[in-house]
Amino acid sequence: MSETLAALLAEFVGTFMLVFTVGCTSLLGTSSSWTPLAVASTLMVMIYCFGNVSGGHLNPCVSLACGLASKLNWMMVASYILVQLVAGIIAAACFCTLAGATLSASPKGDFTWFEAGVVEILYTAMLAFVVLSVGTAYRQNPSDNPNQFYALAIGFVIAAGGFAAGGISGGAFNPAIVLGTNLMSGKIGWAFIYTIYEVIGSFLAAALFRLTRPEDFMVRQMEKSGHKAYLEGYKPSLPTKLASEFIGTFMLVLTVGLNVLGKSPSIAFSAASCLMCMIYALGDVSGGHFNPAVTLAVVVSRKGGCSPTTGLAYVFFQILAGIVAGIVYAGLHGTRTFDLVPKAPYTSAAAHILEFLFTFVIAITVLGTAVVKGINTRLSRNYYFALAIGFSVVAGGTAAGDVSGGSLNPAVSWGIAIPNSLNSGTLLYMFTFTVIELAGGLAAALVFQVTHAKQYRVKERPLY
Repeated sequence: MSETLAALLAEFVGTFMLVFTVGCTSLLGTSSSWTPLAVASTLMVMIYCFGNVSGGHLNPCVSLACGLASKLNWMMVASYILVQLVAGIIAAACFCTLAGATLSASPKGDFTWFEAGVVEILYTAMLAFVVLSVGTAYRQNPSDNPNQFYALAIGFVIAAGGFAAGGISGGAFNPAIVLGTNLMSGKIGWAFIYTIYEVIGSFLAAALFRLTRPEDFMVRQMEKSGHKAYLEGYKPSLPTKLASEFIGTFMLVLTVGLNVLGKSPSIAFSAASCLMCMIYALGDVSGGHFNPAVTLAVVVSRKGGCSPTTGLAYVFFQILAGIVAGIVYAGLHGTRTFDLVPKAPYTSAAAHILEFLFTFVIAITVLGTAVVKGINTRLSRNYYFALAIGFSVVAGGTAAGDVSGGSLNPAVSWGIAIPNSLNSGTLLYMFTFTVIELAGGLAAALVFQVTHAKQYRVKERPLY
């Protein structure tokens, strides 16, 4: 009983602070450049504080997804949801009283229930999926070495989705936020509608978790039948890996497109946050490449456990995911698209040089942190790999964005150019950027073989 009460109190305090932060940053004059980051930071630190007490859900849809994935019993799911909703209502009452104003979740600008619904479903699903993947998956959390990145991965989903979808739906992704804010503003109808969207996101997250983590369900069935399960020898099948690469690449390209079309103040940071979260979630499934240039670098390096045949399959699904994501973000913005071309007044040569150099940075960061252990410690793995890879996108996207657009990824290039071609845009730079980005990946592999020559003198099992 005392452990249950501790868990419920942890959920109440964490959810209260999360919703209170949302209200304060929205109503007390915080710059839109900082609002999603502030909310993401609050979610991250509250999860680090309470994750080992309650799991740090702080969101009814996360608790629901955990129930659907059989990671939490239904009595606790119901208890968590009740406490989270009460915390959201009390937090909303507090910040509305403090600010003397109200806040509500509803479609923004000219967007309708449909566009708001799509982004709420997708980013709620991303949030719950990342929680399931980093916080509950057996292989991510062996009993002798549970991961230390879980809250970082979960919290920064809000940075990715907040900047990408905030201008469409407000970026709630949480019924505790929606119910609390809309009760105070009197817009109860939208609270009900948004909750439906977010619940659909929970079901989608549970389905994606089952698709990418079949071993978790195999282990549970073996435990039920009285057999001891062993995961040491488990290797994801090729279809599971391809699903992983599609999901991660789709969310990355979607996030990039929504940020650009929504004129986000933090395009590179949002994209980097998305990449980081999805690598943490899926790195042990497929390697978390989500970029054909990275896949090429890994294959050539011979250190990532990715054969040339598997690499070709990865590239096909990454490009496909990029195109699908491009169609989705264009559809959400009324078929609006944007060009993949060098930005005036810079030359084509300057754009290609930057695409080469910063794609190289991303690829060599992957090789140095994700396919080998990196810094020597007594631990069997490092915990910073996805953070390093994500922030290489912050570097490259910021440095190259005003020259080439900062694609740095053939899947992104195709995801931009193909939908734009339907609006009479050119495909020229899709091909030239792809070639130069792949060259960046190849150069990274060649440099890696020289700088990390000692890795080729010892037999070391790939991290993933």
